[in-house]
Order: sequence, then structure tokens, then C-alpha cells
Amino acid sequence: MIQTTIVAFGDSLTFGYGVSRSITYTSRLEAFLPQCYPCVNWKIQNSGVNGHTTREGVERLEKDVLSYHPNIVFILFGSNDSSFLEAQYRTPYEYEKNLCTMIEQIQKHHNHTGLHHPIAVLITPPPVVDTDFYPFTTTERVEKYAQIVKNVAKQYDCPVIDFFKALQELGQTDSFESFFQQDGIHLSPKGYDHLYDCIFSALTLLVDKNGILKETF
Repeated sequence: MIQTTIVAFGDSLTFGYGVSRSITYTSRLEAFLPQCYPCVNWKIQNSGVNGHTTREGVERLEKDVLSYHPNIVFILFGSNDSSFLEAQYRTPYEYEKNLCTMIEQIQKHHNHTGLHHPIAVLITPPPVVDTDFYPFTTTERVEKYAQIVKNVAKQYDCPVIDFFKALQELGQTDSFESFFQQDGIHLSPKGYDHLYDCIFSALTLLVDKNGILKETF
């Protein structure tokens, strides 16, 4: 049986802050990928940590990502990097530099699977519900970081999931606030529904009908 390891790397949006474990996109992948690709032994690792930015991500990349010898790494940072809080704020320059460092180290890693290197899939951070009473970050600030993600993905020829754009477009026909918890930043179960849909759609482009990874997106 083919073994494919997926590592979800990021902050609280990856970890699943404020929701049950079964709501996270990693738990849903664990449940549904074996049904879609039964000839593959899927191993899913959630390496999201609440409050982390790309700076901490670089520091723990070896331990929390590369040590699992992944085939696919989903990377979602940015909500904290764009924060107004001094302890978490990372400049756009540092954010881009950290993302580049992650991708370069992932692409250098030999996972002994037949591919040249693990596939890094970048995810843009989602917009937020802009409020005066919880000025953690703003959609305008997050959008700049989302654009950096897309630029970096193009530079390194990585697949990119534009979750920022997806939620904005859905918010035009649905209740935008319903995608988030009360703080306006962390995803609600409904928000995780859409994140999972985006990730699963991207995965179907990375594998053939037998679940074998392809070299290109």
C-alpha cells in the first residue's frame, strides 16, 4: 500500500482554536481521504500551534514538519504576523523571508518517495471581521500578507490556495460573520467547512485516480 504523509503547518487556524478536533481540516482529511483513495495509507499530522507566526514556524520546521518526512505540506500563516500586537507582528519583509526559508528547506528535504522533494502548498490567510472592539488585525492588513503568499508561491512554483479570496467571494452571497467565531478572527465550523473544501479540491489536483502524487500541480 502506498504511504502518503501530509503535514498541516501553521497557527491557530490550523490547530483548530475554539472548535472540536473533528472540525479541523486535518481530522476531516483523516476521515475522508481513505474513502476516496483506499489504496493509499494516509498519515495526517497537525502541526498548528496557537499564536505562532512565521518566525516560530521557521524555528520549529525541522521538528514539526521535516521529521515526519512529508509528501505534502500545507502552510497557513499570516493572521498573527499581520497583528497589531507588538509581540506577534512580523513585517511584510520578514514574513516573506520566513516563507521563502520554509519552502527552500522543504524543497531540499529528501523524503525517499520518488518525488524530487515534498510538495509545499501555500494557503493565504483569511480576511477578518473588522471591528472596533477587537482590533487584533484588519482585513486590509491581512490582504497584503495574502498577496505575499501568492507572490512567493509563484516564485517557487508552489500550489497556492487563495482562501482569502474564497471567503471574500462567499461573503458576497452568504453571511460573512458566520464564517468566524465571536472574535471575528478564528474560523467557525462553517468557516472550516470552506477551508476543508478548498484544501480537498487542491489535493485532487495533486494526485491521480489511484492516489499517487504527481510532480506538478
